[in-house]
Amino acid sequence: MRVYIISFTDKGDLLNKKISDLFFNYEVLSYTKKKRTETLSEFTQKAFFDGNVIIFIGAAGIAVRAISGYIKSKATDPAVVVCDELGKYTIPILSGHMGGANRITEKISKSIGSIPIITTATDINGVWAVDCWAVDNNFKIYNNENIKYISSHLLKGENVGIVSDIFIDEKLPENVVFGNTDTECGIVVSPYIKKVYKHTLNLIPKCMGIGVGSRKNADENALIRLLKNILTENNIDEYAVCGVGTIDIKKNEKSVLKLCEYLKTEPKCFSVQELNSVEGDFSSSDFVETVTGTDNVCERCAVLISGCGNLKIKKSIGDGVTLAVALRRGGM
Repeated sequence: MRVYIISFTDKGDLLNKKISDLFFNYEVLSYTKKKRTETLSEFTQKAFFDGNVIIFIGAAGIAVRAISGYIKSKATDPAVVVCDELGKYTIPILSGHMGGANRITEKISKSIGSIPIITTATDINGVWAVDCWAVDNNFKIYNNENIKYISSHLLKGENVGIVSDIFIDEKLPENVVFGNTDTECGIVVSPYIKKVYKHTLNLIPKCMGIGVGSRKNADENALIRLLKNILTENNIDEYAVCGVGTIDIKKNEKSVLKLCEYLKTEPKCFSVQELNSVEGDFSSSDFVETVTGTDNVCERCAVLISGCGNLKIKKSIGDGVTLAVALRRGGM
């Protein structure tokens, strides 16, 4: 995470340093009165697209004008927080929930003794915020426009339903009812995009293990094409992929490495002994066993990479490659 901190006065620069020290675990870039290498506009633009957090120390109006040209979506905008130069007040002005600005405000306020000014309805009414819950659990919010329906019902004390394809070992508010599909709006925690309620909020967990096999020197993009086709056919969001597994003798195949590069992950490689120890009903191939020592690579790898999960998509064949998908067991 990158934290950008902007101040304009001598007093602001002192607070800039104090707040910078709070984020010692992260990369902090400061724009101060005494040290400026670019214009405020240039620094703010870079911060908006490169950073996770922007903290302005000064008037809220300056911050609003500085960021106004870059605001796009609550799903992608960074957290933006404003402090006055005396440290009396701290105010989240953008991405309070999904970006974490509200929590950052509380963190700063506790440290410098300022008053947090938080205005989001769920927070001031002490109501559970589904978007914060999603961020805490590393769920992708697929359709953030439906958050408002969940929040509105909860603020009115009405029930919302929730169904999940993964085990959720967490106590939720009483009016967030597991298994209830009769409510007008509700939450679906699943790798599959599906509409269960009139207003469905789809949350995508990282829960799908991908197992792959590849012929020697197969087309380097063959696995990417196959994965995209499978996910599209099954209405699975790509974000759900939690890992890629293959047999150790295929760890340097171009198609495997290209897929992992595309998914921004590292391949997990399994030995023949590990693959043969997996129990289940797998698509068996004498040819594959002759070449690799196990009767199936991709399905067994999928089960292992998902933590011995349930095989959901059996071996699919592409241009010299194979791919299978398993759903992770266990909780979040």
